[in-house]
Amino acid sequence: MNPVERILGDIYSSTEPLDLVVELCDEYDSRWPGSGMDKQSCEYMAGKMRGYGLENVHLEKFTIPGWIRDTSSLSLTEPKSKDIDCIALPMSSEGVVEAELVYLGAGPLDIYEKRKDEIEGKIVMVNSGNPRGMTRYLHRSEKYQRSVLAGAAGWIFMNHYPAYGPPTGGISPIIPAVGVSYEDGMYLVRMLERKGEVKLRLETKCRNLDVDTWNVVGDLKGTAGSDEWLVYGAHYEGHDIAVGALDDATGAAVVMELGRTLAKEKEHLKHNIRFICFGAEEIGLYGSRAYCEAHPDFMEKIRFMMNFDAAGRAGRQGFCLHGWPQLEPLFKEVINEIGVDLPLWSRVGPYSDHWPFLLQGVATATMGDPDEAAKRGGRGFGHTKYDTVDKVDLRAMRECAGNAAVLAFKILNMDKWDYPQRTQKEVDAIIDNAGIHETVRLGIKLKAYLEKKRGTLRPETIVYLDRLSGSKEEVI
Repeated sequence: MNPVERILGDIYSSTEPLDLVVELCDEYDSRWPGSGMDKQSCEYMAGKMRGYGLENVHLEKFTIPGWIRDTSSLSLTEPKSKDIDCIALPMSSEGVVEAELVYLGAGPLDIYEKRKDEIEGKIVMVNSGNPRGMTRYLHRSEKYQRSVLAGAAGWIFMNHYPAYGPPTGGISPIIPAVGVSYEDGMYLVRMLERKGEVKLRLETKCRNLDVDTWNVVGDLKGTAGSDEWLVYGAHYEGHDIAVGALDDATGAAVVMELGRTLAKEKEHLKHNIRFICFGAEEIGLYGSRAYCEAHPDFMEKIRFMMNFDAAGRAGRQGFCLHGWPQLEPLFKEVINEIGVDLPLWSRVGPYSDHWPFLLQGVATATMGDPDEAAKRGGRGFGHTKYDTVDKVDLRAMRECAGNAAVLAFKILNMDKWDYPQRTQKEVDAIIDNAGIHETVRLGIKLKAYLEKKRGTLRPETIVYLDRLSGSKEEVI
């Protein structure tokens, strides 16, 4: 039996990934940055990595703009009085807004300018669906930022899934923002349609403050004595309202499972692989950004980076290359070796931990199934309190880890890597060709807009403004 067969046999006969998810979620809750459970979960993961035989296992601390929620409320005040269940969105500023409601549906790109006069000073509500006919994913944070630029005074993010409750998700500390369920959101929509005008009172209570949190790192050194690396990474924290089982305890568990199984065959690996569990992804990719910033020399040594975000989702466990057509023949070889019909496609998006690596010119990818994602039409249980361990599919995690193990053996045992990293000009072209150039440059517009209003901004917004550089990293 060859090493790959032994690893696959180990992966497909082990419950270790699910056991890891259970431990992370049941013992350490959401692992929210600054909660204390983040540090404890990192120490647990580091202990497991050392037990698996990984080398140089350590925690790396970094400081981020953190956030702690308090109670928040949303009330209909006209044409009648009614309390609406809501949750504050992470990083929201604190405050009270009393204003009319404007509903923008899924928030298509052109609607913010078209209805700018109507939006000014109002509470804007958008749903979490993707606008019809839009080929790229329109993220919550972009809808929020465009609403702010149009003059919104408050913001409501409505779940487009029935029966999943209010959604969460990081935004920026500029205006008070909350999430509401599909059912409550549709009630407000009906009131608006029937009565012509709806007034709301929105209040968020929260604290914006700096906190320390951590990344977890472990290595396997290859036999060739080279200084070339493969990186497998995933974020480990969920949102503070849930344990974040699918998003992304599963990803961290798959990364650790690959460390466990590859360590048993390290004498058959020529080059090096680094396993990283990132913190604070959900509120700004802070863990991966901190790692790339702290290790500029290491960035130049990376052959490839695979990001495992929500590795427990249903569907085939194929490969999404982030604008690297040169790599397609190599990945087709890997799929042929796996022997299963797997999707191989390309899409460039900035909303997960591959993004800081991609901006450095590193070749990156994620795993999953675009057909399954199209059926789901969004996150599903993700970013709600129902993202719990019982939703996790061990079969999907095994397939993800197994396919990634075959890929690792391929990349780590290639004597020569014929895919040089991109130049900055090439990175910019990839972003432009993906149609997200305006998205990643919204920070520049946002900074200019806020500077004009500096004298009226809350303290946490001024702190945010002074940090805001308008760089391509700042997409959340």
